Amino acid sequence: MNSKNVKFLYCAPHTFYFGDDTKAMLREAKDVLAHVHVGDTFNHKASSGLRYILNPPGTQARVHQHLNIGQGEVPWDDFFGTLAEIGFDGIMTACVFAWEDKADQSGKFMRAEMQRYIDQNWPKR
Repeated sequence: MNSKNVKFLYCAPHTFYFGDDTKAMLREAKDVLAHVHVGDTFNHKASSGLRYILNPPGTQARVHQHLNIGQGEVPWDDFFGTLAEIGFDGIMTACVFAWEDKADQSGKFMRAEMQRYIDQNWPKR
């Protein structure tokens, strides 16, 4: 669009809908990347597309997960490492809605994990 007013939000729990190469997707978006959502998910395309078995067969139900880091298959070292590589300095938001009954614990865990990855990947200034 070539507009300074239009930016991109990368939602990590949607990683496997976008494609499979997290590094390439983040690098491609670097000039417009302003916000990232941090949450884990499973690759719905794995296991011959049978990652989720739903009953009854043919159900129209859809599975959509936003889990804590480490509970799915998002490649976190690639995600955070590439964000650091491209100089990301935008907004980073924990985006977990799987644990309504454990929201406080999830939020504290996500904050600590995000900080751990930031400390690991971004140089100290």
